[in-house]
Amino acid sequence: HQAIEHRLKARGLNFDDIRVGKKVLLTWSEIWGKALADMLGAEPAPQTMFIDTFWLKTVDNERGGITVAFAPIGAPGTIMMMEDLIACGAESFVGVGASGGLDPRHPVGDVLLPNMCRVIDDGTSAHYPDNGQGPPSADRATLADLTSLLEIHGARTASGDWWTTDGFYREMTDDIARHANNGILGIDMETSAMYRVAQYRGVAACNMLVVSDELWADWNYGIDFSEFKSGVEAMQAAAVEWAQS
Repeated sequence: HQAIEHRLKARGLNFDDIRVGKKVLLTWSEIWGKALADMLGAEPAPQTMFIDTFWLKTVDNERGGITVAFAPIGAPGTIMMMEDLIACGAESFVGVGASGGLDPRHPVGDVLLPNMCRVIDDGTSAHYPDNGQGPPSADRATLADLTSLLEIHGARTASGDWWTTDGFYREMTDDIARHANNGILGIDMETSAMYRVAQYRGVAACNMLVVSDELWADWNYGIDFSEFKSGVEAMQAAAVEWAQS
């Protein structure tokens, strides 16, 4: 609370000005964030970060409100924002992003739901004790809800074991092959830390990550594919329906 209070004070604001919903859609794409906010009718709210690049938009409702958060890429910045939002009353988080796919059964455009983070290569997760809860894992109820919603909205989807890294350009072919052979479904840069913090702070978190590039053979980057765009649309529709439920 103290860190947020100092940042707010520098802007002439205080905690009474904060509008953070109990449910948060957190994304690393500003374009996607604006689309989600527009779909929800969310309006700009005072942001907690010390720079203005990253923002919050909130819509009030009878269930405690919904916030769309545009977050920094990577575990440290994402967790800084997530901690701020938890301190301001957020209770449930769904990350809406993209991932690399390691399983040829799930190509570009499939929406993956990281369940248990088996490979933890980010530096943030280790700063939060696991309290005997095991590997960072998705909230089960949220995972089930999102799976159903994605299927309703026509997405090809799967959940499974996950890999999170800090080294965006250091996803080495031998590591990819080894983890794929061990059943790892995909890779991103934030999920393990988000799940660990959620477990530590007693809130819920589950991420939806559309496959943007295929890593199991020659790199296949697919953000211009029609399948990717269809996956994004289904993912956003599922996110909005979850937030409004």
